[in-house]
Amino acid sequence: KLECSDERPCRGLDKHAHFKDFGMAFLTLFRIATGDNWNGIMKDALRQDDSSRGGKINLMSVIAPIYFVIFVLLAQFVLVNIVIAVLMKKLDESNQMMTDDTELDEEIERQSETDAHDRDYLKQSLLDQKDFDFLNENGIHFFPLTKQLSVPPNFTYDSLNSLLENLDKG
Repeated sequence: KLECSDERPCRGLDKHAHFKDFGMAFLTLFRIATGDNWNGIMKDALRQDDSSRGGKINLMSVIAPIYFVIFVLLAQFVLVNIVIAVLMKKLDESNQMMTDDTELDEEIERQSETDAHDRDYLKQSLLDQKDFDFLNENGIHFFPLTKQLSVPPNFTYDSLNSLLENLDKG
């Protein structure tokens, strides 16, 4: 139990936690929001200087506990929601990465199946080509039409012209 008195203060309000200026008040409220000795700060704030009040009931002694409790509850609610939001975002990113990995694996599997089919087709077409390789009556070889290779990537028409000129000279 936290017992606070003038002889034994709660050490809630001191030089590191007070409401005398805006900056320290803001830091004190942050300490309260994080749960750092908030009840000690509240009890120190509730202690009255009876000599200055002359025994009258202070309105702050009624409002302060309500304010502190509501502030702590709301601050904790907001902090918990922020933590949950961050965790949900990370979980969503993780699920998205797993989905992307699964889709990539499926695409690789489809591509490898297509490559295997293409290899089988190429082998069959080479076998078919051997069957059609025959001589006609004039001794000319007939081959089935195949796709011609494309020009190399460094091909230019200037190189073709120089090649043709060299052939004409030779």
